[in-house]
Amino acid sequence: MTATHDADHGTLVLIGGALDEHPGILDRIVQLAASASPAPGRPPRIAILTTASEPARSADDEATNDPGVEHDAADGRYYAALFARHGAEGVPIPVGVAAAPRFPGQRYLAEHAERAELAALVDSCDGVFLGGGDQTHYVLALHRSTGAAALAGEPPFGERRDTRVLTAIRGVLARGGVVAGTSAGLAVQQGAGMVSGGGVHESWRLGAEAGYADDERLRYVPAGGLGLFPEALLDSHFAEWGRLPRAIRLARALGRDSLVGVDEHTALVYDRATRCGEVIGERGVHLVDVAESEQAAGADARGDAVAGVRWSRLLRGDAIDFGAGRVERAGAMRSGPGEAAAPEPIEDAWAADGSRALVRLATQLLASGARTAHGDTAESEPRYRTTLHRDERTVWTADGGFGELLVSIAPAPVAAPPADEPVPAAIPTTTAVPTTAAVPTTTEEGASCPHP
Repeated sequence: MTATHDADHGTLVLIGGALDEHPGILDRIVQLAASASPAPGRPPRIAILTTASEPARSADDEATNDPGVEHDAADGRYYAALFARHGAEGVPIPVGVAAAPRFPGQRYLAEHAERAELAALVDSCDGVFLGGGDQTHYVLALHRSTGAAALAGEPPFGERRDTRVLTAIRGVLARGGVVAGTSAGLAVQQGAGMVSGGGVHESWRLGAEAGYADDERLRYVPAGGLGLFPEALLDSHFAEWGRLPRAIRLARALGRDSLVGVDEHTALVYDRATRCGEVIGERGVHLVDVAESEQAAGADARGDAVAGVRWSRLLRGDAIDFGAGRVERAGAMRSGPGEAAAPEPIEDAWAADGSRALVRLATQLLASGARTAHGDTAESEPRYRTTLHRDERTVWTADGGFGELLVSIAPAPVAAPPADEPVPAAIPTTTAVPTTAAVPTTTEEGASCPHP
């Protein structure tokens, strides 16, 4: 797949969330911006967009310096100070998602994305940073609907054009600069099919549909995000919020072969010219390949069943060449069984509580002599079972990396009731599988709700 915008220049830093003040990731962003600066010796300038954050509620709220307050203006000041501590000049760009002012003098508005002076301010920078929150805010603020969609007053989820500020962001990349984003700021960098929200269990129970709504259903934006990362769908908070099943569901619904998921405290540094990426940070980058997946035995009225998904996990120092389809591991690779005991089945396999349940199950399986392990969802109606299986293509490293682990998902077997109890009636469930193109979803840094 090739990029739909921009010549292939510049670097992306795709951060899975919970950036906090991670020195390795922040320093890499600053170094990349400095290398693109036409004025060596001065601190690199980084444009900061916090459009994904919620708008301020009042003039006092917008102006407060209370560190506990979070909104677009406060988050812009926070990131400017953060980058200053790492040797860069952060330049807040007051483009918000609000279509109309909530109070007199509101500084962060969507209409500001067409301001020539703000586009020029972005253009004067060596890098761009996209904060966390709701990635669809970026789509709404940085694009304008065109044609029939504009006449109908529809959001820019299909036919659309770039605003002046988005054109300037593309210009920073075209000059060899860097665009970095955390959480929602990662998710919006993908192309068609960007996920706009949805819970993991509901994605399997209900399927995916185009659009944007504040509920649990899996939804996506057909035209996608900013189209900066051309290789695959993207998602953040990947292991922490148990998003592997949602990634599988979305990729298959959209007819896409692959998705890249990034964990918290971790980033994929992607060179657009070479199509190569490097993992930095503390946890993992996940490659989800559904090209060989298929409908599996086990689908019934309670839900869908899929087998043949390949799951890989890359760690710090690992690299991937997307063009060649090749992964290079920093650690020694092993194949075949380990020597530890087989893992027990787990009871909350899709947990979104930061426990990284499926990653733990995978690493325990690979270090053991077993070939297969499984876990069920805590949610029922239906309860789903995820089965992991190693085969001759599966490899692993002692520090928790792995490649080509097989994944299957199906409704869990229903235990037979005791002979003196009646068998309950089956619970019908509808699974909708649209055929449009799509992507993953994100929520604000530190948010308790793992949707989008």
